[in-house]
Amino acid sequence: MLGKVKRHKISREEKRAILAEFTLMDDIFMRVVLQDVKCTEYILKVLMEKKIKVKEQHLQMDLKNLQGRSLLLDCLCEDEDGKLYNIEMQNDLEGASPKRARYHASLLDMHSLDAGEKFTQLPESYVIFIVKKDILNLQKQIYYVDRRIRDSEEYFSDGSHIIYLNTEITEENAFGDLVRDFQRKNPQEMHSSVLARRVKELKESSMERKGGTAMNMALEKLLAVGREEGREEGESRTAQLMGVLAEQGRLEDIKKASLDQEFRKQLLRELKL
Repeated sequence: MLGKVKRHKISREEKRAILAEFTLMDDIFMRVVLQDVKCTEYILKVLMEKKIKVKEQHLQMDLKNLQGRSLLLDCLCEDEDGKLYNIEMQNDLEGASPKRARYHASLLDMHSLDAGEKFTQLPESYVIFIVKKDILNLQKQIYYVDRRIRDSEEYFSDGSHIIYLNTEITEENAFGDLVRDFQRKNPQEMHSSVLARRVKELKESSMERKGGTAMNMALEKLLAVGREEGREEGESRTAQLMGVLAEQGRLEDIKKASLDQEFRKQLLRELKL
């Protein structure tokens, strides 16, 4: 029987090595990157094909629904014209299903009008899913989804829009450049100077500096998620697993194990812990 296992504290060097493996496809990293609103504006500029000026932005925003399911949004922002943009990084197909997109749009609407306001005051909204797989299976780089009137080419102009950016495809255009930037670990290989500067700042700056502190907190949160979800396996086993992986330099596995419970169980079996 194993004795009490001392939790392995991830060193600064190990954290930096984990950081080196992150891409913008990792939602926890993306959220820290988007703390610089210029990065949000750049992504919206590419997707909307026009310059967007963000007036207000909220990350990890909790949209409450007292009558049903609430949502925790990755990024919600408003531009100078009052239009709303909800950006979601989704590697899970279920998390970006058409009905999920519909629900996001409906909660945005519910939180946009106060009692007594007219429906004409409802703002235009865009729910944007950046997805790992081609969820709509039409082999397109980007999907712009709007309601149309049946048997007509006319739009049903309700002001609600859904966008899917499919990162499984990388075309030779601005959308493809953005996708490649999302997938690259090295900021020097990125097309966008805006994204590259921010990624470089987070990956290379001291953990005690502004950017490094934000990323350090995100890393601690990442590891905490793994520890919390690992309670059913036994906290000591999870702590021991993280320690063994760190000692073996398996930093990509630390990141994945912190987020994926099934993968963590697989590693526990592999290492006979």
